[in-house]
Amino acid sequence: MKRFATVLVLGALGLSATILAQGPVKLSFYSSGDVNVKNLWEQNLLPMYQKKNPNVQFDLIFSQSGTGNQATLDRMAAAKKAGAASGIDLLEGPVLEAGEAGLLVAVKSKDISRLSRVEANVLARAKGFGVPYRGSSVVLAYNASKVSKPPKTLEALLEWIQKNPGQFTYNTPDTGGSGNAFVTRVLKLGLETKDATTFESGYEPALINQWDKGFETLKKLAPNLYNGGQYSKNNAETIQLLAKGAINMGPVWSDQGLSALKQGILPENIKLVQINPPFSGGSSYLGVAADSPNKLEALKFLNWVLGEEAQAVIVDKMNGYPGVKIAAMPADVRKKFGTIAKSFSFGFSSKFGADMNRLWYEKIAGTPQPQR
Repeated sequence: MKRFATVLVLGALGLSATILAQGPVKLSFYSSGDVNVKNLWEQNLLPMYQKKNPNVQFDLIFSQSGTGNQATLDRMAAAKKAGAASGIDLLEGPVLEAGEAGLLVAVKSKDISRLSRVEANVLARAKGFGVPYRGSSVVLAYNASKVSKPPKTLEALLEWIQKNPGQFTYNTPDTGGSGNAFVTRVLKLGLETKDATTFESGYEPALINQWDKGFETLKKLAPNLYNGGQYSKNNAETIQLLAKGAINMGPVWSDQGLSALKQGILPENIKLVQINPPFSGGSSYLGVAADSPNKLEALKFLNWVLGEEAQAVIVDKMNGYPGVKIAAMPADVRKKFGTIAKSFSFGFSSKFGADMNRLWYEKIAGTPQPQR
């Protein structure tokens, strides 16, 4: 096939460049997560995109639970060092790590016009190297048959727990994000405002004494938890306790709670609400490899993923938040998430998180952290 240059001005996408028309484009897409993520791409989003863009093909390489993420990063880094192409166009997973290593292009509004639909703080979390296409956060689940006015703040929640002994619990912070988010939010009670960012993205061990107020609060709270101080084993067990009425309130992941309600695992009387300031959450990001020969087509795909059609499917199939601002979504989506799809906060950095887990076992459980 004869190759020839064609100038395209992609104004609707915020893209403008000279591209080389070479027939079909194949995008090598390295993704990771659980099987529902794989199904989302294979059965829904990629076929939808190809139907509208028949010149584009995808080669999806999926890493179950992210077990291959490090190998992917190593491959990209080795290719950069050798001055060769990695063979990767799109990346989902360790986007921040790849971006900081110079392996991804920075995403900008001039290339992705729908980037303006994304919350600025969520975009900043990946330091401009990735597009958040879906998200979730920890929220408060409660039994509306027993609780007519759920707490709206952490202080009100702590007061409710004290006044309703045995009706609340959370999982140990090293066994699931819902319990981790609850502990994190309580520990933030004692943080100095100027150090908040350091706790989320840096590490200064000398600051750990700012957790003293939070740990003292958790210690006083313990006797008022389910069954006189019993913690759930993981995210799922908190949902199970809510389902059978053993507790009337607990922290759960938004997508996990919505899925449980949709499947009938949780009864209709269980409602979800977000407190203020909110519990922590996170987004899944897509990035474009710096050495990709198909950058324009990859950026065009990312722009499409942020569109209403793709986002509606993501919300439906994943029961997760859209990657864009909830206000940018149709009324039915806004109604589905009700009061939970607000801006979420962020947890502690990995090193602070490890310290938090260790100290929780020492100060709250009264035992060393179990080996895993």
